[in-house]
Amino acid sequence: MKYFIYLFLGLFVIATACKRDKQEELKMTLAVKSFWPNSGKAGTIITINGSGFARRAADNEVTFNGEIAKVADVNDTVLTVLAPEKGTSGQLIIKASGKQVEAGTYTYQNLSMQGVSPLNGPAGTNISVHGAGFSSLSAPAKVMVNGKEAIITTVNDTFLIAAVPVGAGSGPVKVIVDGKEVTGPVFTFQNISKIKPLKGGKGTHVTVSGEGFSTVAAENSIVFNGKPGTVISATGTELVVATPDDVATGPLSVTVNGEKTVGPVFTVVPPPVLAVVTPLSSPAGKDVTITGNYFSIEKDENEVSFNGVKGVVKSADEKQLVITVPAGAGTGNMKVWVNGQETGGPLFKEQNLGVIKLSPDNGLAGTVVTITGIGFSLNAADNQVTFNGVVATVLSATETELQVQTPATVSTGTVNVRVSTLDATGPVFRRAGVMTFLAGVLSAPTGLAIDKAGNLYTLDQNQVKKITPNGDVSSFAGSSSGVSGHGDGSAASALFNDPKTIIIDKQDNLYVKDGDYQRSYVRKITPDGDVTTLVNIAERLPGGLGVDKNGTIFLSREYQGVYKLEASGVLTRIGSGYLSVPQQMVIDDAGVIYYGGGDYYNPFIHKVSATYSILAGDQSNTGYTDGQGNVARMGSPLGVAFDAAGNIIFIDDLNQSVRMVTPGGLVTTITGAGGTYQSFKSGFVNGTLSEAYFKNMNGICVDKDGNIYVMDAGNSAIRKIFLK
Repeated sequence: MKYFIYLFLGLFVIATACKRDKQEELKMTLAVKSFWPNSGKAGTIITINGSGFARRAADNEVTFNGEIAKVADVNDTVLTVLAPEKGTSGQLIIKASGKQVEAGTYTYQNLSMQGVSPLNGPAGTNISVHGAGFSSLSAPAKVMVNGKEAIITTVNDTFLIAAVPVGAGSGPVKVIVDGKEVTGPVFTFQNISKIKPLKGGKGTHVTVSGEGFSTVAAENSIVFNGKPGTVISATGTELVVATPDDVATGPLSVTVNGEKTVGPVFTVVPPPVLAVVTPLSSPAGKDVTITGNYFSIEKDENEVSFNGVKGVVKSADEKQLVITVPAGAGTGNMKVWVNGQETGGPLFKEQNLGVIKLSPDNGLAGTVVTITGIGFSLNAADNQVTFNGVVATVLSATETELQVQTPATVSTGTVNVRVSTLDATGPVFRRAGVMTFLAGVLSAPTGLAIDKAGNLYTLDQNQVKKITPNGDVSSFAGSSSGVSGHGDGSAASALFNDPKTIIIDKQDNLYVKDGDYQRSYVRKITPDGDVTTLVNIAERLPGGLGVDKNGTIFLSREYQGVYKLEASGVLTRIGSGYLSVPQQMVIDDAGVIYYGGGDYYNPFIHKVSATYSILAGDQSNTGYTDGQGNVARMGSPLGVAFDAAGNIIFIDDLNQSVRMVTPGGLVTTITGAGGTYQSFKSGFVNGTLSEAYFKNMNGICVDKDGNIYVMDAGNSAIRKIFLK
């Protein structure tokens, strides 16, 4: 009994499955998308692409102009048949599951196509076409890809190679010989039209647009300059890819079925840098400006959140974003994402009080600062303003502007405004500016050096004079009456003859270049005031003088560049320089020498190692422009000094300013010319960095705190520049 039950159940399952298969076949519409080749001899293998075919080969009937063909194989989407022996040119018709569809015309002829490889790739891909009847005595064969003619590089009767033309697009491969043609399979054209974004870092999601991609994510291989990325999603025209952790700048490429397409360069940039955010508090709907670096110029590639609530980016460039504060921001930290790279920002408060900007944003005690913002009290006394925690005097007030005088003990730090229960943090105010350190005491000073204790040294009337940090002036070496001559000895017993350049080493030894037009000297002065002669040469030496970390002396000779003073006393020329260095030189720890100009008025900063090169400025063009390398313009750079960061601080005398150049060659102006960036704008004005004027400077040095001292010879004064 059990046997019959099991037999019945088995037959039921089989019948149900057959019925289900039959129903599934009926559900699929019989359709033909393409077939190839569309010509050939009897026995040619024809591949028919479509849907709705019967599952068994015998249940499909294919006729060539009425002649039944043998079905060799079948699956859900492909039917393979052999062109029948007695077939003739005409319609190719498929019948299955009671349906019938016309595939197109098949032509019986010698020209036929049996295979194409590869079936995908970019422009320039060499495709191999196998078939018959490619030879011709009358005209060469033609190969078309999606209707565009390809360049044939190899051809015989059964084989040819052709290069896919530029911009071909996806479409069938066709061969034309002597007016006859055969159409083969579809070639999938690969192309990358653009990638977005073009910049980013590890984990950035890059959208690759183009054509010919596989819709199966795993079948697309994406590489960033040799480093594989991760495909997140894929369509035939768009891929979304995450960059690898070790992504490097270089071209992006897509490989599908072994065929590689190279796209644009993806540039690796650091995460965004936030330098200043203003204001740090405001009501919703107001704008916040973020200055910094590595933002995207495309607005949609930047995202800014306030306490987790996304703001609207109104404008964007590489160094600045403007964002509208969203409703509901509340109080919390900001965050900035640029192409997936995140940087945390400062605390932001959604409130009706905020500080937008300071003008000026630097100054010394007593500087009047205009604070621009929102929500200030009209009663000046109701606005409490502090500079780095120290209370300042509010002179006047409107709802959007406060006039404030900095306190006597002002220091670098943020400016805060408090009105009633609200507190707003503003930008940083720098204790920076120019003041007169000493005036009316020196007669004809030139050059400036500073020791570890903060004492200044200058040359004045054949003497080396010392100025203490308190401004007390005394004669350190040389005749107290100013008598000229040449004589070694201690302090006042030594004699100098028109000294022009003074420098100092790490042990506080001073070195002075002096002498007349017939003979020149380099003199060493110990911290105790003992004077000795290191160089005695019967020629006129220009003012170029420098000392390295080991105490080795470097000097310049007229129109011969720089020389090194060997321990033996011999002068060894460095390279083949031809300029006369006008004033002091500086030497970094690697032994590279820097000086300003050459022959006094050459508008560049020179760099000397084994060879001479221009660090910044132009060989012959003067001007007054900040910028990188030879974009920068100078007037007459003279004295130079290092700051603690290795930047070169220098005098630009024709431009009456103090400027700085980084080791990488970026020139910026620190102060001078009243902030006008105009040449020859001289004067005698203290104040903020943008207000100060100088006149004919000829000496410069930097103390351990980063303050700059300038010998302002035209005003017979020493000026002190505060930067922090």
